[in-house]
Amino acid sequence: MDRTVPPGREHGEEPGGGHGEEHGGEPGGGQAGHRAADGGAAGLELSTLRLEQSGRVLTAWVDAPPFNYMTLPMQRDFIRLAEAVEHDVSVGAVVVTGAPPGRFITHFDIAQMSSQMDGAPEISHATARNLYRSVRAMTGWAGERVVARSSLRGLLAVARFHDMARRLMHSPAVWIAAVNGPCGGGGLEMSVFFDMRVSADRDACFGLPELSLGLNTALGGQRLVQLVGPSRALEMMLEARFHTPREALELGLVNRVVPAGELLDTVRRMAERYARRPRRAVALQKRILNDAPYLSARASLAQEAVAALTSMSSPATRAAMRQWVRTQEDTGGDSVFLTRPEPWTEGTALDMNAPESTNAPESGPAPR
Repeated sequence: MDRTVPPGREHGEEPGGGHGEEHGGEPGGGQAGHRAADGGAAGLELSTLRLEQSGRVLTAWVDAPPFNYMTLPMQRDFIRLAEAVEHDVSVGAVVVTGAPPGRFITHFDIAQMSSQMDGAPEISHATARNLYRSVRAMTGWAGERVVARSSLRGLLAVARFHDMARRLMHSPAVWIAAVNGPCGGGGLEMSVFFDMRVSADRDACFGLPELSLGLNTALGGQRLVQLVGPSRALEMMLEARFHTPREALELGLVNRVVPAGELLDTVRRMAERYARRPRRAVALQKRILNDAPYLSARASLAQEAVAALTSMSSPATRAAMRQWVRTQEDTGGDSVFLTRPEPWTEGTALDMNAPESTNAPESGPAPR
């Protein structure tokens, strides 16, 4: 089933039009108020993202022309999308790409940031830390509404965006950035929380120019270190230039570089395969991989053991193992992963996301 939702505005309108501050006062981004009648993630009404679902793959076109700058409305849209995908079992993968030709997410809108900071007093590191902790303590309950209408609403937006990043790392869907243009600043900081980044061989470029303005990363610095290492991450910021797709590949910042004309088709084919993996198992595995840098060895091993026991006991996994054994009967005992790998690599051996009653029966001949 294909589901397409228009971006909710004409290109001549300002990105973010139609979303008042009242939406920012809802814990979790106010998902329910922006759901279309069908209740799926593709039915969200967003101002800067145009959504299209085909099968189990949801494509999000970042649509804030002409430059696709990241703005607070765009951040809110991604928060709502991440929350909706988390609860939509029909979505197994999300592809994010830029709608304007040759534009992904250039960086945060510096003019918007500058206007918001004009006249603001300078604050110390300790004061900033205490303010952030106070806002964090008030999120998720009625006090958040008060903060959303105060001078601290900017900090609240940062806290919510941090929550969105954690949602991406633990999402049962696979998130892939199909980078078709400049990916810098806040756009790059967000995309490093995606599961993969695939770059076009032209138009795309990657940079963190924050230090050239005296800014620090607000979201993705520590995540970037996991991808490229602290020395390379710092070098990127000190250089403050945009890197080519090949440089980004060498750094480990992107997974692949493909011809620009093949970018979306390549990423969608990847997404279609990955979307066939069972959502619950994907979410558990992402937690294992993404939480590892923050946990002790004992805690990481415990998390992995719990995930393994959980997945082994699931009906879908038991059905898949029975299917594997039945197919193996025709191989003389050799591994099906070696003799007939395609149904398993493509995810077509059986539907791992179907209700258990529709999976293969416990016995019967192996499929030919």
